[in-house]
Amino acid sequence: MDPSSYRPRNAGHDYYGRGTYLITLVVSGREHLLSHFVADLGHEQHPTTLALTPLGETVQETWQSTPAHQSTHGNNVVVHACICMPDHFHGVIEVLEPMQWSLGDIIQAFKAVCTSRWQHGLGLPSSTNRPISADCTSPSAPAWLQEKAAMHSSEGALIRAMSKKQRQEYYTFVGRQQRPLFDENYDDTVCLDQRHRQAMIAYVHDNPRRAILRLQRRSKNHPQTVTRVRTMRTPRPDYAHSPSGLCALVVRTVRTGSAE
Repeated sequence: MDPSSYRPRNAGHDYYGRGTYLITLVVSGREHLLSHFVADLGHEQHPTTLALTPLGETVQETWQSTPAHQSTHGNNVVVHACICMPDHFHGVIEVLEPMQWSLGDIIQAFKAVCTSRWQHGLGLPSSTNRPISADCTSPSAPAWLQEKAAMHSSEGALIRAMSKKQRQEYYTFVGRQQRPLFDENYDDTVCLDQRHRQAMIAYVHDNPRRAILRLQRRSKNHPQTVTRVRTMRTPRPDYAHSPSGLCALVVRTVRTGSAE
């Protein structure tokens, strides 16, 4: 496979070699498509649970099947955790052996499958076989788009021939359903050691709880659920920080500033 065109966040890191990564993908336009928060019985006014949408279940299943899919290309990877938040996705993936593909190629393949399954659910054929919209050759289309549309036979081929800027303009022109499910870029955090790997996995699993706390903090009905203290001392006299947390769990504090 050709070297990945994706720009890694960590310049100089070998994205073809062994490693573990925390991946973050954002839904295009920050639309809440993957999950939503619901209230349990007896807590109707406040969200307490994260529930996946059918699309979120599809994304989760696609992530979990990534090792099997990649094995057909000779890439040996495993996935450790994932979570579909309403408008973004977190996953931890480990590369076990050096690959012909880069991490960017693997993430792009995952995103492409998710987009294909999402669009299939909307009743759209795959972009590989989807004919180019007549709007692309209409007088209202940008001149560059009219020119490129005349050179290709499918939407997939047309999109691959575009620059990033042109793709953004194209998706704005043709509408949301033609756009990929996720933003073009993604974020990766490189795992440093076993302890860091455990922290990554814990971060993924803890995402819903922290999001619910943020929602409750904004609720007028729960003004004291979460609070922020300007400065909190710790057992180290030379170290102080400004934490947010459950009031009930802050058993003993010495505040050098007033609560906000």
